[in-house]
Amino acid sequence: MINKMLKACVIISVVFFALGGVAQAQVSVPEPTQDPSALYRLFRTQNMFMFLLLDTRTGQITQVQWNIETEKRFTEPLNLKPLVADGKPGRFTLYPTQNVYTFILLDQVSGNSWQVQWGKNPLITPIN
Repeated sequence: MINKMLKACVIISVVFFALGGVAQAQVSVPEPTQDPSALYRLFRTQNMFMFLLLDTRTGQITQVQWNIETEKRFTEPLNLKPLVADGKPGRFTLYPTQNVYTFILLDQVSGNSWQVQWGKNPLITPIN
């Protein structure tokens, strides 16, 4: 009798742990295919309403917020000054980090990189 109860408890525990793991799993939305040599690229953030628009020639980034409500849509530049004067398409790209508001901006020609913080107080800081 005790063995049956112990087996039942183990089975119930395994089922609850398995269901808990399924409940915590996040739905993964694949990134759209993009041309790495395009003039502009749109990068998804972990905020479903916010994207980052990158000028791949200059490293300039604009926050793009979409919404069903018109008054909540906007674009706002993160950096107004180009990081290079003579960039070719595809020179810059963005890499997401584990921080919702932080990306790494990489100059794929020189290897220079910047920490990019988007949000209400945007900031772009050189890493090297």
